[in-house]
Amino acid sequence: MKVCVICMKWGDAYGPEYVNLLYRAVQDNLSLEHDFICISDDFTGLEPGIKQQPFAFPQLDRPLWAHGKWPKLQMFDRRIVGQYDAALFLDLDLLITGNLDPLFQITLDKGGLYLMPKFRGFVWRMIPAGVWDLVPWLMNKVTRGNSSVVAFFPSEQFHLFDAFDGDIHLPKYENDQDYISAQAYKRRCFPKNWCTGLIHLVPYWPFGLIYKPYRKLPRRPKIVIFNGRPNPHELVNDDIGSWGARRRRAYGGIRWVRDYLAKYGHPT
Repeated sequence: MKVCVICMKWGDAYGPEYVNLLYRAVQDNLSLEHDFICISDDFTGLEPGIKQQPFAFPQLDRPLWAHGKWPKLQMFDRRIVGQYDAALFLDLDLLITGNLDPLFQITLDKGGLYLMPKFRGFVWRMIPAGVWDLVPWLMNKVTRGNSSVVAFFPSEQFHLFDAFDGDIHLPKYENDQDYISAQAYKRRCFPKNWCTGLIHLVPYWPFGLIYKPYRKLPRRPKIVIFNGRPNPHELVNDDIGSWGARRRRAYGGIRWVRDYLAKYGHPT
């Protein structure tokens, strides 16, 4: 069995330090023998163990690349993943907090494509993960997928890259993850507690004034996503001050984030 982990870097939003950080963390949290691939338009500064794949997304003009993160569809390019039995795509703005083997294993056991679940409404988000574990078929119906974390059989999903047409799909889908959720073969979502956003570790106001679970290394999630601000390196001390969303406010740095960056490398 041959598997790979894929990340992507284009433009100047993230430097090579973030690729190297992810690479080191994957090596420490994935026991399966694998290749680590970076799809990029600039390979300067990447560690030697990282396999390089040139960035190429001619389906859209460059001004349209950023909106919707459409270039992520290169993860399904047969020229990049055609030789692999299974693949795992990871965004650069995430931290690995648990063993990654189960993300591959669930895909190998059931086939298809798995994404991080993205719940459509507040009521669905409030249902405990243990309940969703009992009815995963229902969770798949009421969620869309978040493409920050994607596991798949490449041979089943080449069409997501080959058949993409900007003139047809941009008016129909808001972003890449909506397109993937709708068009993927056997689309499913990982169990709810496997991946979470940092902001979802912050309780709603006013409970967040007393309870601060985000300050402790989460026990259940295997991956914590940093969508937008703050970036991980901004949480190494209390200089950041107040951060979060309107109804989920947090304050100061996070020790486990600082320890993670010290262990795997500190992006700046």
